[in-house]
Amino acid sequence: MDGTFASLAKGVAEDRYVLWLGSGISLGRMDGLKQVIGRVIEFLRTRIEADDPDCRFAKALNAALTLASLSHEERARVDLALPFDAWRDSVAISLRLVSNYARLLDIVVEGEADDYLLWEAVDVRSTFADPAKLPDVEHLCLAILMLEGAASDLISANWDGLIERAMEALAGRPSPLTVCARPDDLREPSPRARLIKIHGCATKAEQDESNYRAFLVARQSQIHGWIAHSQNAALVTRLLDLIATKPTLMLGLSAQDANIQALFADAAARLQWHWPGDRPSYVFSEDELGIDQQGLLQNVYRGDWTPATRRPIVEGSRVQAYAKPLLLALVLHVLCAKVEKLIDTATAHLEAADRLALKRGINALRDMAAASAQPDPLIFINALVDQCGRAMRLIRSGSLERAQGRYQPISIESISGMPGNPDLIASGLKEAAIAVGIIGAGVVQGAWMIKAPASLAPGEGTLQMATSAGNTKVFLAAGAQATLQLWQDGHISESEEPIIIQGHKLVPAMPRSPRGAPGRIGRLGAREVSIAGLLEVCGGFEELFQRFREELAI
Repeated sequence: MDGTFASLAKGVAEDRYVLWLGSGISLGRMDGLKQVIGRVIEFLRTRIEADDPDCRFAKALNAALTLASLSHEERARVDLALPFDAWRDSVAISLRLVSNYARLLDIVVEGEADDYLLWEAVDVRSTFADPAKLPDVEHLCLAILMLEGAASDLISANWDGLIERAMEALAGRPSPLTVCARPDDLREPSPRARLIKIHGCATKAEQDESNYRAFLVARQSQIHGWIAHSQNAALVTRLLDLIATKPTLMLGLSAQDANIQALFADAAARLQWHWPGDRPSYVFSEDELGIDQQGLLQNVYRGDWTPATRRPIVEGSRVQAYAKPLLLALVLHVLCAKVEKLIDTATAHLEAADRLALKRGINALRDMAAASAQPDPLIFINALVDQCGRAMRLIRSGSLERAQGRYQPISIESISGMPGNPDLIASGLKEAAIAVGIIGAGVVQGAWMIKAPASLAPGEGTLQMATSAGNTKVFLAAGAQATLQLWQDGHISESEEPIIIQGHKLVPAMPRSPRGAPGRIGRLGAREVSIAGLLEVCGGFEELFQRFREELAI
């Protein structure tokens, strides 16, 4: 994200990209196509009436096996008395049907609705709307990006509700995410982000079958006729507009479905993105691009796709990282880019080199966090959510009470919208960002190390600073109100000699209880510093850093 794809990372932070999401982001939580195919075959097998030569389920199963192109030997080995997963060739059959899943689900069982296999055999409701299925790393990362204003438009080909659950877990209810699974949903307000589910939503279909079942797309006939179907006209118009006006980042999406290919080709015919540009217009989170993905690039770049440019376009359109690590990297980039933006707006009088030193400190902290993402990214992202949400609440208000959801963003707008936010001027967040930059610079210089607080309790501080003298709790507060709240609630103990870094100027000390015992000497007590005060008297980074250390006696 700092190198070849720096323009992609910057574009995401500015909310320039539409995120297109496929089944790859949910593989760790939801059944994949192989499991779905096995369920369909087994559903048909168990309903066959052996005494009925005209059994409708036997006919449907025969059609499914025909799709799998079984050899004579494989046909002879089919044993309907055994469960499908016990068949000798079950794996081979499933693999062949993966690329034919839409044709498989288009098989009609006599006397049943056209979507019978999806609704009953796949059992889309219990399989993909199961509330017991918890969000994974990808869904939590997407929720963070949405809450930070970096992903206002998302398109999903998935039926599951994991993104919605991640958003509710992080932001609370009512969720600031609008889910659109049918054209009428486009009329709903979108407080923070809009998720368009082009193949329908299992959760909505379970809750409101009469209005949403018809919008579940899985069958080949549906996919081929999706764009032309009058009921989808408004969705198609919205998608064409998004493709034409915002670059595309595809995560876990093979782009094999005909309706997706047609949408991109149609949008390119109306308003084409050219290669090369300021940033990649179409990006895939893949190690290698598949035939369908390369076909999409050929259709959208049109005249720019030549024998000479083919390889550079492919190389520039693939981030060789799957969705999980890429989204983790984008989350860390967006958070740090926002802190850097706050530094720029708060230190206009400092030279570019001085601001760069603060930003190096931010990047050092980012890289420290990234290094801890393994071996368990889910533990990491959950810790990041809780620590960031807790830190932002303490910085803003000095309290965790009445907190809604687990996460609180740095700002609700993207980086490009931050300068227009009037609340940032007096919020103290700009000065708090400088404090984080100084702390990171100290890590770079080896002046101290930092650690996460011992627990999520407010009294453990925003972080711990480790110096040669030992570990010290550090409280970071945007202004006097947050600082006073920390004192008033008893979260700061003078006897622990904590560090209190305040964004705004310090206010006269209030009486604190308990005080240290009379006559005790050699103890510093609470050490407080004002970033706003330091900025008034310091002319550059070196002086700022030195005065910071002197004020806190570290």
